[in-house]
Amino acid sequence: EALRHPESCFSHFGLECVGPVDGHDLGALLDLFRAARDCERPLLLHCKTEKGRGFAFSASDPTTFHSPPPFVVRGGGAAVRKGGRSFTAAFSDALGALMERDPEVVAVTAAMPHGTGLAPLAERFPERVFDTGICEGHAMDMCAGMAKAGLKPFFAVYSTFAQRALDQAFQEVALQGLPVRVCMDRAGFVGGDGAVHHGFMDIALFRPLVGSVCLAASDEVNLAAALDFLHRHTAGPTFLRYPRGPVAEPPLEGEVPPYELGRAHLVRPAAAGPRVAILALGPLVYEAAAALEGLGRDDVALYDARFAKPVDVELLARLTRTGCAILTLEDHSRAGGFGAAVLEACNDHGLPAGRIRRLAMPERWIPQGSRAGQLAEAGLDREAIAAAVEELVDAAPRVRIRGGLPGQPAAAGRRSR
Repeated sequence: EALRHPESCFSHFGLECVGPVDGHDLGALLDLFRAARDCERPLLLHCKTEKGRGFAFSASDPTTFHSPPPFVVRGGGAAVRKGGRSFTAAFSDALGALMERDPEVVAVTAAMPHGTGLAPLAERFPERVFDTGICEGHAMDMCAGMAKAGLKPFFAVYSTFAQRALDQAFQEVALQGLPVRVCMDRAGFVGGDGAVHHGFMDIALFRPLVGSVCLAASDEVNLAAALDFLHRHTAGPTFLRYPRGPVAEPPLEGEVPPYELGRAHLVRPAAAGPRVAILALGPLVYEAAAALEGLGRDDVALYDARFAKPVDVELLARLTRTGCAILTLEDHSRAGGFGAAVLEACNDHGLPAGRIRRLAMPERWIPQGSRAGQLAEAGLDREAIAAAVEELVDAAPRVRIRGGLPGQPAAAGRRSR
């Protein structure tokens, strides 16, 4: 009976069921809604609609046009404008390479195989890619069971949806010390999907979990290196974040060193001891590099922070003890994010933190728009970064650091401006 009349399951809860009715018949719907308005008990209206109705190209390809990039309508069809190679495609290729090398690697998604890049992997590895449906909590539980059984699960999920699995990440993964790899697409600002999809709190949610590691990838080569780290790391859960949108082409560096737990990577050294060091998490490395190129300064060092947990305490010690100012960058909430982790680390290790400034997502909702426009509105674009650098330079002495900074030649002594 329930299979033949699905609405009957609602009637068991005391709901009056009406339908199914044509969800595209506006006149009939208005009559129905007027009648429903006067109903004095809970009422379920079952209205059937066709996704993409009115545009044949959308109705025939609902997956592509669920949340499409800009497209041009030509005659009876539509051409999607390509924005370059995406982080999602880069993730798919890098994970596919891992699956080729290691038969114990499996991939899990919660009803987002196309959005997360697992759809092509499901075709190549149909027995090793799993879709749980819209059940992120179950997906996390499933990954825990797989890890317990000796497999190497990678859970591909949007950052904003990962929060649905927080309880399972705590109880079933972190508490058991299981190496579940959570790969969070759409971290940071997401452009046209707006505030409901911004990945603004994943670090704050998962950083408190005992034994967790939180990291980010700035471009395609770093994304591949980060996935390799996830593959190697077996001491607990890992949470990798990367944004929506195209990867930088060409990247700042053709090759990068492997990810080492809690180690930042020097991208752009200062000519001598830096007055300011930028610690950028994820793709904001590129905004910072553009800002420094525009400023033409040689007394500012740029680091790809890589890790939000654990942060590079040795680097912080070298920088703060010489009076070097630090600017942290992240497309994440200020509360509980990377910058907060830097301040906490300085406090925990007795390091001076008076010259640390944080740029992060502001305490307000940023609406739909381009990702570049959202970064500008949030004060995270190259112009805002350049202004922050100039302010810090004006207030910071030039320093030379005994023993040098990682990736820089050693220099002795210290001089003021």
